[in-house]
Amino acid sequence: MSQPDPAPLARPRRQGFWLTVGEVVAVLALLIAGLNYWESHQQHVDDVRRAQAQTRAATAFVAVGEADRDGRFVGLRALKASQAIQSQRYRFPDEVLDHPVEITAERPRIEADWIAAGLKRVLDESHARGAGEARVPVVMQTVFVEDGDTRTDVSLYQLGVAWKRGFLGARQIRLTGLALAKRELPGDPAPTLQSHWTAAKAALEAR
Repeated sequence: MSQPDPAPLARPRRQGFWLTVGEVVAVLALLIAGLNYWESHQQHVDDVRRAQAQTRAATAFVAVGEADRDGRFVGLRALKASQAIQSQRYRFPDEVLDHPVEITAERPRIEADWIAAGLKRVLDESHARGAGEARVPVVMQTVFVEDGDTRTDVSLYQLGVAWKRGFLGARQIRLTGLALAKRELPGDPAPTLQSHWTAAKAALEAR
């Protein structure tokens, strides 16, 4: 006697979590709302940063310098006529000048005599050629008045210098101008000054 065919096994139910169409729509709506919020937040952050940058630009201090005909000094003034310099403090690389120089608003200027001795020594040690040009970094701290407010700016400038052999082979140093290198130095400006001076010295030694 033949055995009856076994009953077919019941198909197992699929395990898992299934969302209805309405639930999917709700999740998508939440995602879109989150993305819109993020974009709105980023736009606000960008607007704030842009406004802050415009404010800094409007009140920024930039010094411009012009060398006299003989290169004995570079006379300084504020780029903006609305800013009045009260005092300035210059800091050169220690190898050029081992102490800062401070001046009042009466005659803001950088004089060649301040750095001549130190720069000549550096040129000799670098075996620089008899005549040439270079840039010496200088940190300039300026106290100035604008719209009745007293403010302070600390920035890095590049002082243009030139030299040639004079009587009995001695080097003659003259200043050629001033250029802004980096505005609003944060914290201690010494590392920035030193890094620019290292690059300047390397350029001298390569000539």
